[in-house]
Amino acid sequence: MSINLTRLQRFLSVYRNESFSRAADELGMTHSALTKSVQLLEQELGADLFDRTTRVVSPTKAGHRLAARAEELLAFAAQVGEEAVSGQQHIQLIAGPAVIEASLAPVLAALHKAHPEIRVTAETMPPDIAIARLQRREVHLLLYHSTTIRALPDRRAFRISPIIDEAYVAVVRTGHPLFDGDRSLDAMLSFQWAIPGYDRLYRSAIPAEIERKYRRAGFPHYRILSLGTCLALAADSDLIALLPENFARREAPALGLEIIAMPFDDGARYGVSAITLARQPPDPIVEELIGMFAAGAVLATSAADRTDVSSR
Repeated sequence: MSINLTRLQRFLSVYRNESFSRAADELGMTHSALTKSVQLLEQELGADLFDRTTRVVSPTKAGHRLAARAEELLAFAAQVGEEAVSGQQHIQLIAGPAVIEASLAPVLAALHKAHPEIRVTAETMPPDIAIARLQRREVHLLLYHSTTIRALPDRRAFRISPIIDEAYVAVVRTGHPLFDGDRSLDAMLSFQWAIPGYDRLYRSAIPAEIERKYRRAGFPHYRILSLGTCLALAADSDLIALLPENFARREAPALGLEIIAMPFDDGARYGVSAITLARQPPDPIVEELIGMFAAGAVLATSAADRTDVSSR
């Protein structure tokens, strides 16, 4: 059985618009030409895609099943055509904003060194939309905080690989008043904090007693989904930024900032997992990219262990 991709795209337009007229306007073609195109697709498949017993455009069961896989097929066909013309594989990934900012640059540098011919597109968007795009095979890889991954429905449909697990550290300006006193939890909470995330899943990892202290102190005072902005606030004020350790060690020295190991363990960590489809054969380049994240985290942690931290 063969499927004409142009006719498939036209079918999807009718399916989405629930109207041949609106779909024809969207596609810039006549109603009769669109109707003929869908009929030819039905002949190719040997099944009716729309119920023609009513005036309402109502998909049949076969139409619903085809629509569920059609976008995946069209995306794959577009990718194959693009790679055939350019001769370059195109890796598309979606990640949380903190992951892109904290962890992506050194890994993409390593990938470029190993495979300069590979093209990469990296985007960020809400996890539910990213999961839908992965299921339609519009992207190859998702990278999200592990607390987000634990909330995924039907996790058996995905191959989940933990790739980063590191502590958060406090980042402050040189000469911060914190250095003049103790660094207990209560003392540190007397200052205002800027952190790149503090949602319900993050809070759920914190012991109840510590989380109550956080709430009483108004923590966090700035919740900003930009690690760079958190760093800038710490550099220009007495705000304390809470950031992933390896990112902080890489970026803080250039701004004259100092790193303080947290004096308490609230259970929250910067954990990142890679997500691919379980039913899809692993792509060697994607698997290599995942391995580069894991290897980079190990190397960065080893380097950090050889560096003094202010509070040690």
